[in-house]
Amino acid sequence: MTTWREDIPHIDRLQWPILTMHSAEFGDEMWHFAPILRADVAADPAYRDMVRQALDYVITRGTSPHEWFDATNTWFFDQQELDEYLQAFRDYLFGDRPEPIYPPDNERVRSADSMPAVDDDSEGTR
Repeated sequence: MTTWREDIPHIDRLQWPILTMHSAEFGDEMWHFAPILRADVAADPAYRDMVRQALDYVITRGTSPHEWFDATNTWFFDQQELDEYLQAFRDYLFGDRPEPIYPPDNERVRSADSMPAVDDDSEGTR
């Protein structure tokens, strides 16, 4: 069984720009990495096409905040927030957006009401 990440086009060559640079570990350095990636995709049409195809896949498949967290350790409170982040990143790389939205910082806490309900039969048997 494959994971959604393995279905991302060209992921074997694009782990860094599609997932890793968005991880909590590197999120506070996006200001440094994003302009480098933008220059790289502008300079190389083949690379630009691969990055665009992979990023479009992540956006159009509706990658959930939980899936994104599993891949990057970066938490978004809801689908809209993640979608806005990914679209802004795409617009920065391929459009005229002056800078991306930066990922949430590492200190962000997931609130109880943002977590999905857990179906746990043991809850009622305490």
